[in-house]
Amino acid sequence: MEIWINMKKGFLIILFISVVLGLYFLTPAQTYLSKEGFDQLGLWIQSQGALAPLVFGLIYIAATVFALPGSVLTIGGGLLFGTWWGTLINWLSASLGALISFLIARYLGRDAVSKILKSKGTLQGMDEKIGNNGFYSVLLLRLVPLFPFNGLNFGLGLTKVSFRDYTLATLLGMLPGTFVYTSLGSAGRHIHLSDPSTWMQIQVWGPFVLVILLTVATRIMIRKK
Repeated sequence: MEIWINMKKGFLIILFISVVLGLYFLTPAQTYLSKEGFDQLGLWIQSQGALAPLVFGLIYIAATVFALPGSVLTIGGGLLFGTWWGTLINWLSASLGALISFLIARYLGRDAVSKILKSKGTLQGMDEKIGNNGFYSVLLLRLVPLFPFNGLNFGLGLTKVSFRDYTLATLLGMLPGTFVYTSLGSAGRHIHLSDPSTWMQIQVWGPFVLVILLTVATRIMIRKK
């Protein structure tokens, strides 16, 4: 029975990777990563009228699950929907995509990783530590912009972090960064980021300062914990 389950998971992993590669190389998906393609996608989303937020959200969720760059979409959400609505739509969409990615990795890979870690004392200890401090570990990883968003979604699914800790920390930790990128996109509708004087305006540098302060505060809080 266990062999059959492992074969099934192996098949699903291969299928998932094949779908990702197929979407990138055999469909127009890669064209939307260019400026021209993204502009066309934005116009098409706008043409959906009242359904535009839902359509954009579904595209964002799919892009997250299939590990496509999310920062471009987040900026695009700001361009399309403005700072506040854009932040809400981006945040919910990215969060749902992150949760789905986590569950995929947890189902397909966690058992295999656990077996490997049993023979690796140091790595198993790290896994235990991350799992025991799941909320704070995930929160710090989400707030520090050094770690790739999509990589964390799948990577954390392979660890001992509970789904509850992952969900709460992801929802909280992604909000500042989402606000920053969305604000940049929204500001791009009215100002030119290529103009040096633009970077002196508070709507551009303000969100960056906010994220830095939140990151520092979080690190201090975690160290005290």
